[in-house]
Amino acid sequence: MVHKINFRVLPLPGTVLMHEGQRYVAIGSDLHTRRDGQTVPIICWKSHCAECGRPFDGWSGLRSGTLNRRCPEHHAPGKAVTAAGRKRAAPHRRKHGKRKKP
Repeated sequence: MVHKINFRVLPLPGTVLMHEGQRYVAIGSDLHTRRDGQTVPIICWKSHCAECGRPFDGWSGLRSGTLNRRCPEHHAPGKAVTAAGRKRAAPHRRKHGKRKKP
């Protein structure tokens, strides 16, 4: 299990990643142009929603701290999926407060 995504090169399609107990399979990659004009590679992952179990695609960079855990319908930024995640997030919420919705 990994807690952070940190690839030096793009993973091959079919690479399996276990991130916080959720299975992700690399299905491809693409190039993304950032706001500063730099082009960087991104990885497309296939996984299943932690709420409904429906398959969904998500994207990440070669280095990332987290991946989407839910499909676009159930997307809930900042809301932990597991009890362990809620426990890990509690000190941050005590220090910084809840995230304000835009």
